Parts: sequence; structure tokens; C-alpha cells
Amino acid sequence: MKRGNCYVTCEALYHLLGGKKAFLKPMTVRHEGDVHWFLVSLRQGDLLPVYIDPTAKQFKTPPNYTKARGRGFLTKKPSKRARKLMKQMLWQE
Repeated sequence: MKRGNCYVTCEALYHLLGGKKAFLKPMTVRHEGDVHWFLVSLRQGDLLPVYIDPTAKQFKTPPNYTKARGRGFLTKKPSKRARKLMKQMLWQE
């Protein structure tokens, strides 16, 4: 899997899955020399956080999500790259 797509992939999924209203939070962690983006679900009632990491397979080892920090995306609405990816994800519309 090609590296460097975790930000836009997480941004697109965040918006498709409902974002803040769905209790999702963008996160980053340093792993294998790169900053890696993923999402965490923070629904009340969950015993443990649920990590959503669609690009985790790019690494040789799994990221240590417990060392992650909450982040925000650069834009409130989906970026141009995220909109393009969202359209590709929803190609059956």
C-alpha cells in the first residue's frame, strides 16, 4: 500500500460516517518515521475506544494508538482531495 494517503482517507471517512455527530475524532501518532492519521470513535458506553484505521496495512508493525493525540483537519468541510475520494467511495450512487 502506498504511504501518504492516511490524512485524506481519514478526512473522507470522517465526513462520510457523520463526523463529530457520530462521535468521531481525528488522531495522529508518529509511527515508523511518519505522522499517521486515523479516527477514533468515542461513543459513550463503549468500554474501550474503537480505532478506525483504513490505511494501517501500509506499516510493517501496528501503530501504538495509545500514544496518539487528537487533531483537527485543515478545513471544516471536506477538502477537494477528500471530496474526490468520497465520490470514488460512493461510486454506486
